[in-house]
Amino acid sequence: MTAARWRAWYAPVAVVMAVAEVLLVLLGTHTGLPLVLVWLPAVTGLAMAVTGFRAAAAGTDGPLRAFWRRVALAMGGVLAAGVSQTVDVLTVPNTGMPPLGARTLLLYLIGTVLAIAALLRLPGGGRSWRQLTTAVLDVAVVAVTGGIAASQYVDWFVDRFGVSAQAWWLNIAMMAIAVAGVVVVVKIMSARQSPVPRAALWWLAPIGLAGPLSTVLMTLLKPWPHLNGSAAVLPFVGLCGALAAHAQHRHAATARPRRVVGLAGHRRGTAVPLVATVLVTVLLVVVRLRTGHLSTVQVTGTALLLLLVVARQAIALAENGTLLRTVARQAMHDELTGLVSRRWFTAAVAAAEGPHTVVLLDLKEFREINDSLGPAAGDALLIAFGDRLTALAGQDAVVARLGGDEFGVLLPGTDRSGPLLAVNTEPLHAAGHDVLVDLSIGVAEGDTGLYRQAEIALREAAAGGIRLVRYDASLERRLTQRATVAAELRRALANGEFHLLYQPIVELPHGRMTGVESLIRWTRPDGRTVPPTEFIPVAEDTGLIVELGAWIIDAVCAQAAAWQRRHGPDALTSIAVNVSARQLVDPALPDIVAAALARHRVPAHRLTIEITETAVFGGGRALATVTALAQLGVSIALDDFGTGHSSLGLLRTCPVNAIKVDKSFVDGLGGTPQQEAIVTALTGIAETMGLRTVAEGVETADQARRLFELGYRHAQGFLFARPLPPAAIDALLAQPHPAAA
Repeated sequence: MTAARWRAWYAPVAVVMAVAEVLLVLLGTHTGLPLVLVWLPAVTGLAMAVTGFRAAAAGTDGPLRAFWRRVALAMGGVLAAGVSQTVDVLTVPNTGMPPLGARTLLLYLIGTVLAIAALLRLPGGGRSWRQLTTAVLDVAVVAVTGGIAASQYVDWFVDRFGVSAQAWWLNIAMMAIAVAGVVVVVKIMSARQSPVPRAALWWLAPIGLAGPLSTVLMTLLKPWPHLNGSAAVLPFVGLCGALAAHAQHRHAATARPRRVVGLAGHRRGTAVPLVATVLVTVLLVVVRLRTGHLSTVQVTGTALLLLLVVARQAIALAENGTLLRTVARQAMHDELTGLVSRRWFTAAVAAAEGPHTVVLLDLKEFREINDSLGPAAGDALLIAFGDRLTALAGQDAVVARLGGDEFGVLLPGTDRSGPLLAVNTEPLHAAGHDVLVDLSIGVAEGDTGLYRQAEIALREAAAGGIRLVRYDASLERRLTQRATVAAELRRALANGEFHLLYQPIVELPHGRMTGVESLIRWTRPDGRTVPPTEFIPVAEDTGLIVELGAWIIDAVCAQAAAWQRRHGPDALTSIAVNVSARQLVDPALPDIVAAALARHRVPAHRLTIEITETAVFGGGRALATVTALAQLGVSIALDDFGTGHSSLGLLRTCPVNAIKVDKSFVDGLGGTPQQEAIVTALTGIAETMGLRTVAEGVETADQARRLFELGYRHAQGFLFARPLPPAAIDALLAQPHPAAA
């Protein structure tokens, strides 16, 4: 039974039955009605609750299914009692007592006992001894409160219905129903965890009021013998049951993970003594004002209630103190590794006296490891790394997980960081995998300000691709310079201080220009040109390379469109753009490229994206981005091939169309066979795999001639042309046979 069918059928019928009963009671106080008429909504409403509970059981499993089955069985008993009472109304004469036979009372008792048993068997989650004691005291508080209220109810009941056997059986049945409601309330207020949604339990709680309320309505409806207090109440019992089942269906539909209730959940239980005390106070005030005195049961019960409340609150305060200490400890420790947290670590560094050492360690490429091996292996790797770091640091060290894949160690004294450098010399065991991690390490030694200094050293190590950096004053100056360059970069991008040059790529041997590579340049307002080696690393470190790269891609596509309009669609076979490793981990890059191509109406195959081997060697998100770019139809070229994480397997896993042989290999041409070996091998591999090769950094005619002899058909370098402005490329394209040299 789906939640949609539930909402379309069960709940509306239960609501209609409750509304119909109210209208029948109001109509019955003005005119006569058939005796059976007011019982039809009562029986139908109960049937809706039974069907709803069965549907709730069918949509769950485990303890939850067992609970709803038991509640459905209990409500089935109440339904049978309702049908039996309908028969009693039609067959038993009204002698002052409501028409209730022994069979009906027994069925009500059976249904109530089954409901109480179902609620008592409902699991409530693990507890400490204080929480268990508090729960017991909660039950005792509710029981005493119920006893005080019951004493007044019994007096009222005897005054109305006498002390006959039938009256006492009726009283027992009604009190049992009230006890069921009390058990629900106690379950709600004292349970820390329950598989049943709290909203469903709250809808079940008012059912306990049905018994006492029906007896009250019996007296109020005596002048109209065709009306009945039970018939007036039972449709609302069915409605509450139907809504409880509806709450279960909604909870199952949202499928949200159940949150373990901690301190807040325990505090909610403090409403039990508060509500109980308020209710007893109101009851005693009313009784005192009406009768002028209180009974012995009421006075004794009130004194016992106060003692229970005081004891309960004392234990609750002690438990709250324990929970607060637990929360404080959790705030100072990492949940996964058990190491101290960043907050604890920074406080320990600030409080350290005398010379000491701070070491910060960052696991390189942890995201790629986590993506490829899975989160379980990633967590296991962090735990194993923390354990090894703790063992190497020694007992007098403070070891912390600072967040993500970053760790910190505080050591007394100086020259203590040596053993920590061996933390990654052996593979770490992580969920069945042996993983050898690479690290960036920042070290600071001295008396004060070491945490910030170690952070600067770690940042320098990560930015420069260096394994270990020890802090010194020059790092501070470089950091300040980097921050200045970063601020100027943002201003320059906003003010349009960047422009592009284009270096021709030619076809050997005659040097005909077939494509260009775009190169970024920055000219400041004072006329000084900032070389890319100064600002590109800063742009990478600050993340500004993503915004700058998007501008480059758009500018290149705009220029390609302009050349295409002026010189025809076949003037250049490709125009290349360099894309950094930071850009490749940006999932928006393929969309940026696609939008630029569409905006300027440039065919995708005219654009070449140049990437480095290092950027995609680890796979993961970077390789996924390259694959997405290739699916757009753009060409992919491996730049500076042979100088990074060289792997011939990369030519199979990465969708490459061309490789660009680094200048360092071209410089060896004309020397020994060993010097030419790589250049010779690469052209053979590329030809076999159907890849285009471009030789970079060609500066002499002899190099160009030898490359052609080895099978190379494309090259670029100062021999042919330096990077040129767009107007100079226009002039070359305007020639009948555009040559770069």
